Amino acid sequence: MTHKLIPRYSTGQAALRIEEIQNHLADGRPISELVLTEPAGAVPNPTGGEAASSGELGTWRHGVLSLLHELPTGSKSDNDIHGIQLGKALSSVIDPSPSDAASDGAWSFLALSLFPDVVLARWPAHPITHELSRDRWIGRQAGRDRNYLKLAWRRWQVLGPVMEAATAKLGEDEFGALLERSAVARNVRLVQVAAKEIIAFSDDG
Repeated sequence: MTHKLIPRYSTGQAALRIEEIQNHLADGRPISELVLTEPAGAVPNPTGGEAASSGELGTWRHGVLSLLHELPTGSKSDNDIHGIQLGKALSSVIDPSPSDAASDGAWSFLALSLFPDVVLARWPAHPITHELSRDRWIGRQAGRDRNYLKLAWRRWQVLGPVMEAATAKLGEDEFGALLERSAVARNVRLVQVAAKEIIAFSDDG
């Protein structure tokens, strides 16, 4: 497959964009008005290949949303399933190149511009201050490496085969325990074996 490059936000661009989103939500306006299928100043890797066009960005958005099937969020179970399906959709529809997958700017563009409604459904604004979690919306550029789209995609890349076959799904906390320790996360086979053991565990706790 020929990868199309994802536009990337700089740290400054991401900071300005999340402020724009927060102000928009504080005014009571719908998040759908902030969906962008234009690069909007974001610049892809200049040496990596062909950049995704506006039309292709729109196709990505439509494809991911169609695979999410308007899944609900809110309960732990709903949130877990939402994250799993989101990772699967990002992998099958966008399939980021290795360089884009390693770029925090690419993930912040996807979260802040192409899929802000998807992120908001899982990580809504504070009901009083309207502040958004910079860790979840931007990621490492503004705090901890916890961009929601990035983590959902990464979990699917490592544990997708396990999740497809599992009746009981792993949740975000279990994924974090397996993948947030770099010494373990680098060993994909070990992570998959551990995940299978966790799923098979039938005792309480």
